[in-house]
Amino acid sequence: MIAKMRLVNLTAEKEKTDEILAKLIDFYGFHPVDSTKVLSTVHGSTGYEGGNPTDELIAQINEIEEELVLSLIPVKTRVLRDSIDEMHQYIIDSHQAFSLEFNSIKKLEENNLKILEALKQIENLESLELSFDDLFNTKFLSLRFGKLPQDSVERLNYYRHKPFIFIPFSEDKETKELWCLYVTSNEFKREIDNLFTSMYFERIRIPDFVHGTPESAREALETTIRNNEKEIDDLRKELRDLALVYQERLGIIKGELEFLHKMYEAKKHVVGLGDRISISGFIEKDNVEAFKALFNDIESVQVDDSDAESDKRFIPPTKFKNNWFTKPFQVYVEMYGVPTYGDVDPTTFMAISYTLLFGIMFGDFGQGLLLSLIGFLLGKFKGWSLGPIVTRIGLSGAFFGLIYGEFFGNAHVLSPLYDWLKGFGITFLPFHPMDNHNTMTLLLGAVALGSLFILVSIITNTYFNFRKKNYAEAICSPNGVSGLLFYGYILLGIGGQMLFGWTDMFSIIPIILLIIIPVLLIFLKEPIERKLHHHKMFPDGIGGFFMEGFFELFEVMLSYLTNTLSFLRVGGFVLSHAGLMMVVNVLSQNGEIWWAMALGNLFVMGLEGLIVGIQVLRLEFYEMFSRYYDGDGILFNPIV
Repeated sequence: MIAKMRLVNLTAEKEKTDEILAKLIDFYGFHPVDSTKVLSTVHGSTGYEGGNPTDELIAQINEIEEELVLSLIPVKTRVLRDSIDEMHQYIIDSHQAFSLEFNSIKKLEENNLKILEALKQIENLESLELSFDDLFNTKFLSLRFGKLPQDSVERLNYYRHKPFIFIPFSEDKETKELWCLYVTSNEFKREIDNLFTSMYFERIRIPDFVHGTPESAREALETTIRNNEKEIDDLRKELRDLALVYQERLGIIKGELEFLHKMYEAKKHVVGLGDRISISGFIEKDNVEAFKALFNDIESVQVDDSDAESDKRFIPPTKFKNNWFTKPFQVYVEMYGVPTYGDVDPTTFMAISYTLLFGIMFGDFGQGLLLSLIGFLLGKFKGWSLGPIVTRIGLSGAFFGLIYGEFFGNAHVLSPLYDWLKGFGITFLPFHPMDNHNTMTLLLGAVALGSLFILVSIITNTYFNFRKKNYAEAICSPNGVSGLLFYGYILLGIGGQMLFGWTDMFSIIPIILLIIIPVLLIFLKEPIERKLHHHKMFPDGIGGFFMEGFFELFEVMLSYLTNTLSFLRVGGFVLSHAGLMMVVNVLSQNGEIWWAMALGNLFVMGLEGLIVGIQVLRLEFYEMFSRYYDGDGILFNPIV
């Protein structure tokens, strides 16, 4: 359902601008019009051309929060204590107060990272049983510790003749680098260093305070790390204490900046008209009186409202108003496109058809309940937008699982239920899709259900085109009266003959009235539409029209067939589910190997849940939406 809108226009004296905007940004539900369309059509009008000076300050506040892992609670205010310059200066001062401790922490953390890399090298050198003093104090040799990419190791073979010794250690699996050491003479040091640099060698420096054997060096480095961590903890405590001093004031400033940010953004929608201003936008019809009452205490303010479509310069936005069941499916509708204001909202039809089709294709009582639970938990605790949809379609799958007699692929668990139902005369359950006499019923039922959905789509398109007085589209379109008569009659004739043995449906008079005439109207739709708009019926000549129209008509007829048969996939997936669960039962020896049964059910549930969800969405978009829904509207977007 689409909410009814009203176009409101607020005018006031220019000096009241800030007072008006302060109230306007507190009113949730005002969708401003594109002010450039007013500026381009009203002579002498002016608009706000400045930027938003609060953007930089809010970014600085966020930087402080991020650096200190601090969550500032913005204090909502409508009375500004300081000017923007004063707030900017306070932010700079507080940032400088934090910077000394923060930079110290950063240096200590960087130092610890370097030490950890050095520790890795020391672990590689422990087997050498050499003293670092001996290694570092050599007169004629130079040693380089570090990491070399595995891709560069093979290139070393090309430089065997060079004066260096390469000693590999261990491989870093994550970075695919080799910890290593190379030794060269001081005479060739520059040449060999340049050579390894070209191969992306990353040198790791051993700290100067490391002495003695690798074991004693490791102890010294670990002690340094512990001391650094203790110093970091002390500095963080100082930062927390310092943050408490600034936190309250920064929270107030953040609230003031957020308020000012909204004010400056709202100014972009203000149009100047001499010594007065004008603000126009759309409001839900039920909220108009509340909007007018908002400005009762401000002199010179005048608020007028009119029909949403009264000003052709502005396109009314679309605001969805759906119930608890259908509302989650707005995600899918918006994915296709927002409905035009005053047009059809397909959310309700989609919610019903999507839930029904998914349940039929994913019919398993146990898997359906589990899928519904997963959707509920992900939606409630993780905020997953598709969670509520999964909850609903999971319950639908559980319902049809009761009809099929499936419980995690087991056809016997629900037998007591069906025995109990037989006492009430219900003997046709469970409906096993894999039974030979049920398979054809299932496939024909899927096609019949799809045909019903297509008919509903055509009827919906016809109704809304009549309401918009688009008579050529409503009558002559393949998705209008002509298409409804043609498609409906064909279905009725085939269904009547199969179910009731009717043999006189396709007589000459019904064929002329319900097939030939509708097809001719579909063929001549464009010329008829041009005639109704007082244009030339065949601007490119009759011959060219008939050639092009013939192929378009053939495509229309073919689309009726393909769209209808496309719903065979509904029955196909029911059969595939039953087949997959038979395989799971065989592999788990009819449930005796419990872990195989559990893994098989999870695999089938995940695979089919994803594929069926996508296939049903495809049916919705291509077989139904394309017949009655354009999705060219603008989503309702309040000013705040």
